[in-house]
Amino acid sequence: MNLEPQSWTWTRECTFPSDMDTAHSLINEVMAVMRTKLWNAKDLFALELTLEEALANAVKHGNGSDPTKQVRFDCKSNQNMVYVRVEDEGSGFDPRRLADPREPENQMIESGRGVLLVTHFTTRAQWNERGNVVEFVKERSAQ
Repeated sequence: MNLEPQSWTWTRECTFPSDMDTAHSLINEVMAVMRTKLWNAKDLFALELTLEEALANAVKHGNGSDPTKQVRFDCKSNQNMVYVRVEDEGSGFDPRRLADPREPENQMIESGRGVLLVTHFTTRAQWNERGNVVEFVKERSAQ
């Protein structure tokens, strides 16, 4: 994802074994930082949901919850924007090939909702060609 140069006030970069306890700790850390920036409840909800989906997809779907596989997490923020990059060791997927879970015939399919949520609740989101890296930006909405 090509971002304009930003003045980041907080960054967090780490690699962790595929487990949701660590993922939830990272989500809590990011959310605590964003609350200090006085983001509104709607933006905080969107960011938390998007982080949960991106990290859960990496841990559970990408790495199959295999603790020997790693998830790479990069997050940067300033007062008005959060940038996140999540990478897993899985074989990836093509998000364009997922069935649209909003269509009646797909409502009982268990996959695809996370991608829909990530794209809906962020300002911009993209996956790499292999499909094992998601990057997204959430911009602060007008108060």
